[in-house]
Amino acid sequence: MKKITGVDWLEFSFKEQKNFTGIVKWHSGRKEFFTNGLFHRIDGPAVIRADRFVEYWINGKLVSREAQELYYSLLKLKGLL
Repeated sequence: MKKITGVDWLEFSFKEQKNFTGIVKWHSGRKEFFTNGLFHRIDGPAVIRADRFVEYWINGKLVSREAQELYYSLLKLKGLL
């Protein structure tokens, strides 16, 4: 997985973000997980802010923690992980 560390918006253009898969760690301490340019993470929060507030995203859609955990469990049950 590709990691980009210590960037700001000017360095990480929307063109790069459009197809990016990996983790971006911003100067502010915020971490974002992307798959094909969308916020996405199935084993935890896709956005972790510097103040520790978290957001759960699946395929670019904001979901609750419970929905993310259920999705992860179903994938494991089906043997897809």
